[in-house]
Amino acid sequence: MNNRVRSAVKLDFYTVKASMRTSVIMLVIAVIVGLATRMPLFSIMFTMVFVVLIGGMVFQAHEKAGSDKLYGILPLKKSEMIAGRYLYALAVGAIGLVIACIIGIIITLILKQPLNMLVIGSYLAIGFAYFGFAVGVSYPIYLKFSFAKAYVFTMLPMYLIVIIVVFVYRSMSRGGSINASQITQFISDYGYLIPIIGAVVGLALLAISAAIANLIYTQKEI
Repeated sequence: MNNRVRSAVKLDFYTVKASMRTSVIMLVIAVIVGLATRMPLFSIMFTMVFVVLIGGMVFQAHEKAGSDKLYGILPLKKSEMIAGRYLYALAVGAIGLVIACIIGIIITLILKQPLNMLVIGSYLAIGFAYFGFAVGVSYPIYLKFSFAKAYVFTMLPMYLIVIIVVFVYRSMSRGGSINASQITQFISDYGYLIPIIGAVVGLALLAISAAIANLIYTQKEI
């Protein structure tokens, strides 16, 4: 990573620094969801959903500050700006995974459930795959249409996760076709593959998205 790309990453972190305070409230909500449903998985997933929102705040912050014009005068290539933006997203995702892991472990201990790191790791892998999908969808759209115009549409992945969570929880609470023991058994059988699949899927989606975003941004007038 050259100095210009590193500077672009630092600029993005500096831009969203003031907005990070809302993340505390988001994390509290994630903890409450996990405790209410007695499912650490839901806390991990909601944490990653909120991390996606934080990842998107950089577009909102740049638009509010009008700092997009700054990229036009900085000694920074458009491709380097895209590289910096996706490295910023990857760093935010990695931080989110660490926080989600800590929350998952804490909730598991509070609920006095067996602490299985393979299960926690599988949950994190699913969360990272979702992160790659959500960021991969939203970033090119933000670059093409702006945050203000596209925000509602880029929230669709989050709505999808909420629907899935509600469906799974209702099925489990009513003794339906999905229950915690089945999920645990599936992870026990294939748990060694899930982290690998999650990492590959998440990174692949981010890489494809970065390529698309680069094509969009290089043709955009600043």
